[in-house]
Amino acid sequence: MKEYNYCPICATLLQMGTLEGRERKYCPKCDFVDYKNPLPVALAVAVKDKRFLLIKRGLPPVKGMWASPSGFIEIGETSEEACLRELKEETGVSGEIVKLIGVLRIEDKEIYGDMLIIAYLVKVKDGELTPGDEVEDARFFDIAELPGYYSLLFKDSIEEIQNQEIF
Repeated sequence: MKEYNYCPICATLLQMGTLEGRERKYCPKCDFVDYKNPLPVALAVAVKDKRFLLIKRGLPPVKGMWASPSGFIEIGETSEEACLRELKEETGVSGEIVKLIGVLRIEDKEIYGDMLIIAYLVKVKDGELTPGDEVEDARFFDIAELPGYYSLLFKDSIEEIQNQEIF
């Protein structure tokens, strides 16, 4: 995240102060406020035949951990478009969004800071499972094989998937 010392509008040295109930940098000359906002991320809880598609992360943060395909929402892109793009880039398969699971905040202490995760339930459609450049591995897991943290994070969705025929 870009760290400003000088105002990007008028080049005045920024000051620290309490604005809107939080400590923030601001410009005393032109009233610019250096807001720190979370990075938007789209995440696919991807399912096929009641099995969950996970990737083994090839890059930090949490390199080597199993996770859902996900990535930053790019400029000009909706969260749904980003979700399906990241699924394709990271796993080689395409999918169809079934529904929004929810929105949650995660703090990444390794690199990115605050992230706002927009999670979608996705039905996997076509394509050959091929890990992308930033991924060590991609594979389907039965519900009983899911990592513990994953089972807790998406507990309601997992129960719903077990009881539905569309997966």
